[in-house]
Amino acid sequence: MSRRRIRACALSGLLVLVFVFLIVSANELDRLPTSCFVVHCEPTRANEPMFAELTELVALADRFSVPLTIDFTAQWAEMILAADEKLAVVSRWLDAGHEIGGHHHAYWATLDRGSQWDGYTSTTVSALLPADRERYRGTMADYMEILSELPGERTSACMGLSDDRDLGDWPCELGYGTSGHTLEDAASEPYRVDYGTCEAWQISHGLILQEQGTLPTFYEQTGEDKVFVVVGHVYNFAEDPRLFEFWFRYLHAQDSEGANRRTVTEAIEERVFDGP
Repeated sequence: MSRRRIRACALSGLLVLVFVFLIVSANELDRLPTSCFVVHCEPTRANEPMFAELTELVALADRFSVPLTIDFTAQWAEMILAADEKLAVVSRWLDAGHEIGGHHHAYWATLDRGSQWDGYTSTTVSALLPADRERYRGTMADYMEILSELPGERTSACMGLSDDRDLGDWPCELGYGTSGHTLEDAASEPYRVDYGTCEAWQISHGLILQEQGTLPTFYEQTGEDKVFVVVGHVYNFAEDPRLFEFWFRYLHAQDSEGANRRTVTEAIEERVFDGP
């Protein structure tokens, strides 16, 4: 056999190997769950240092091609709307593929959980505890009016509702939602939730503050039929950005092109309206 023939055979064999590798890689990607990452911006931390931390968090996510769903409370929205430079930054985040959602600390839920109410509720003021009435900022319609002034469209949120007393706090304009904290909450399929006067599709998320290594292990055990969602607060990032970099780097290593990473709205719409 001539050297030219040998080289041609070798090249053909190499092309076959590359083709097989691409097929295997594509099949591996098909088996990965869709992943999302949600960022909660807390009502008591709407300030310059936290906005700077959020800016660094978004830059880190961009570095690893991780689209974020950034959930703002009304306090964050007011801070951003009051500063043209912040509005410009948020617009750039949207252009880069991130989503701006809503976040709410509902009144009755915060009483149950010992967290800070954000001042908005559909509950009548007379039904609030006397000590809380001075902290009332408005109805959920007032809340949505502020959130809607931000760039982009509001379609998803984490509203932090607890029981029937909070159900009226879900704005019907929001078709998609997230909730949850535990590791097991990180994997779910979209499901319908009845909020009394309206319904929404929801997926759950697990907090990034898990024991080291448990998120990757659970991710690898999650089938392609589920959406894998992790949530972190801006103050979590400020306290330890390594947790976020570890997770973003891991996701990038599994899927360098970001083929299986979505915002919350994208993930739910693909599953509900387009199929898995």
